[in-house]
Amino acid sequence: MRAVLGFTKASHPIPTIAVSLVISAFGWSLGWSGWSLVAVFVTMLVGQLSVGWSNDAHDANLDARIGRTTKPTVALDVSARSLWLAALTALLIAIASSWAVAGWLGGSFHIFAILMAWLYNIRLSRTAWSWLPYALAFGAMPAFLSFGLNDEPPTLWSVAVFAIIGVSAHLANALPDAESDSAAGVGGVVVTLGNRRSVILCWLLLALGSGILVVVSLAANVWLALIIFVAFVLAVIFGSRSHHRAAMFYSLIAMVAIDVAALVIVTAIN
Repeated sequence: MRAVLGFTKASHPIPTIAVSLVISAFGWSLGWSGWSLVAVFVTMLVGQLSVGWSNDAHDANLDARIGRTTKPTVALDVSARSLWLAALTALLIAIASSWAVAGWLGGSFHIFAILMAWLYNIRLSRTAWSWLPYALAFGAMPAFLSFGLNDEPPTLWSVAVFAIIGVSAHLANALPDAESDSAAGVGGVVVTLGNRRSVILCWLLLALGSGILVVVSLAANVWLALIIFVAFVLAVIFGSRSHHRAAMFYSLIAMVAIDVAALVIVTAIN
């Protein structure tokens, strides 16, 4: 049971499930349904498991050095070697499943996204280029689902919005750990830019992504466009005026979630 809990924690369960659900929801909005949609979710889930396990396996020595006792490798719930074996197994299953579910072309885009996530884990997570794998991996998702469904290319606006959401989520997620990462001597784009500039960049990206969604949704539903615009304004006001330190972080995360929901809705009604 201890090992099971260790593998579960090391998989980063919340983002793993969240990403799998978001991509599946987008797939539904494009026209995926039934068992095919279930297969998309399972493929995404296995791929994300490989990403989470490889992340904790690679960071095991660093986590031990800086005393992150909540990490299962530090708490000795599971070994780094076991995580590497599980991650590689999940990676091979995800590769086969991607091609089976979405064909050679569509599946290859998902495999590319997984490999970008592995590149982040192994090489770029502690550098100023930590944002790039997020942009490329999330930007590949519309192609995975669109080519996999009907062999048609994705809309350019959906690729742009996915890439923007991916980078925004990375920036927002990295903000709470920026001080501890800096003290430990590890990098990342947020550590490189500093908190203030990272927050500004995150808001600018979300403004761009939200703006694209507003323009695209105007033709189909004016009310949806208005909701996206008002949500962004309220998020900025709450995040900048609240006296609570975590308010900005929660505002950024909330806006990322709103843009994701809007993306699915806009795609479904267009």
